[in-house]
Amino acid sequence: MKKIVCAAAMLAFVLAASLSCSGPPKPTDEEKAAMEAFERVRDGVEAKVSYDQFEKLLADAHSQIENLKQVDKKNPCFMSAITRSYASYETCKKASKMIEAETDENRRIDLETTRSFMIGFASVSLSKAGECFKKK
Repeated sequence: MKKIVCAAAMLAFVLAASLSCSGPPKPTDEEKAAMEAFERVRDGVEAKVSYDQFEKLLADAHSQIENLKQVDKKNPCFMSAITRSYASYETCKKASKMIEAETDENRRIDLETTRSFMIGFASVSLSKAGECFKKK
């Protein structure tokens, strides 16, 4: 009986120790590369890069998402957040292009509002992507 109790206590101790040591999931190299690409997009937006530069940064970020889709082991939280961020930046890109061609001032204001909102949403989504690897 003592051996059973001792074995159960030892098993409980090992289980508790292993659970307490397991931290948040670690990002894969592909996830790190995607995060870095999206941080460059965000930094480019903040620096007010040209439309062509923004388009190149966004294309690089998109290729990182495509690379990430090919990986078997990926964090679904991260994938969802980074995909939302990309969609927001893509909408921002379209709005920026339309602003350049728009002659109606009210329509330009609407498009600029859309662009501002989507930039904010993309930043929030990017922050959420980073939180996917933090302990809760």
